[in-house]
Amino acid sequence: MVNIFIFSPVSLEYGRGGEIYSMDLAAGLQKYYNITLFHTNLYYADKFLTKRETIKKLKERGFKFKKIERMIFATIDMFNRQFSFPHPLDIIRLHKKIKKNDVVYLSVSNVKNNLMFILLYLLNPRVKFILGYHRPLHSEKFLSLYNLKYRLSILLLSLFKKRFYHQTISQHAKIFLENFYVSKKVFHIVEGLEIENFFNEEFEKKRNPSLIIMYAGALNDEHKGIGVLLKAIEGFIKKYNELRVKFEIYGFGPLEEETKDLIRKFPQYIKLFGYIDYKDLVEAFKNCDVFISSSRREPFGRVIIEALAGKSIIISTKTFGAIDILKGKDFAFFLEELSENEIVEKILKVYRLWLENPEKFKRLQNSASKYVFQTYTISKEIEMFKDFIDKLIRNII
Repeated sequence: MVNIFIFSPVSLEYGRGGEIYSMDLAAGLQKYYNITLFHTNLYYADKFLTKRETIKKLKERGFKFKKIERMIFATIDMFNRQFSFPHPLDIIRLHKKIKKNDVVYLSVSNVKNNLMFILLYLLNPRVKFILGYHRPLHSEKFLSLYNLKYRLSILLLSLFKKRFYHQTISQHAKIFLENFYVSKKVFHIVEGLEIENFFNEEFEKKRNPSLIIMYAGALNDEHKGIGVLLKAIEGFIKKYNELRVKFEIYGFGPLEEETKDLIRKFPQYIKLFGYIDYKDLVEAFKNCDVFISSSRREPFGRVIIEALAGKSIIISTKTFGAIDILKGKDFAFFLEELSENEIVEKILKVYRLWLENPEKFKRLQNSASKYVFQTYTISKEIEMFKDFIDKLIRNII
């Protein structure tokens, strides 16, 4: 049987998109291959999951394992920043694990991790490596350190052409990466979600007495644009408080206090639910009418997929991920720019549709759900990945 090694550069307990992706991929592919799932002791901020919860999530996905394998990094705090270094013995242990496999899958991360896997690539000439691109490929600041590090990684990896294959979750990323890599080795595979286990395409969405607009995600402005969204909500309520519109916010982050301040001003219009269990979040998606995404950059958009599965109309900025998912869809209303006025105008447009043409509104909601069940299920992703891996094994690519 073919052996597949899946490596998450961040701890699964961090519990965000990339880590959930690794768990879903491992659980889905184990039906066809022998899977080894590895992660590290690193995480970017507070852990979202405990080890017990992580194991529970893997069991829920049907992943069979004796233990979660982990690579240990040492961390040092210097100049108000944290630097991490893999233990040499753990690199040797990782090498011994990888050489027993046919294919390695890892998410592209920092230059240090990429260098480590280039070394492992050179030490294991039989193994093929699939590099997954899940993070935004650029920052709005052209000369940012983020842009420099990511471009450096891409240029470094472009030097190795034989056994490196590149997987993207968006068509835009595929087109971008084809500027650096051989195009036939760059593949687009949809990021599927386990929506079948939490949503039902046939469920009947009830009409709420007020239009419920939902936001779910980190409460930060640099990435998620929540600062602009909060100002837009405040302006909307002040000007249109007679309209039947309610706002629900799910998440936490640096602007949590600003969010609470706004709620204290308008408690009858806004609610903050913080970080909640996923099953409760699913019920929130099912209950809301509109989902709003104010992200400044997003390579994909798991919450958009989940909102569509919950039969929600979408208001979204034009991130690469949102365009990939929503372009040309009549249940999506794009913001021409991330501004208070634009957000208010789109809310008014959707509100009028909800108020004046409820039948069309419901038809769009059902259309959103049908589209996402046809396109973005985990079974669809695994089917595409299996086809990709089988071609690698048979040396067709």
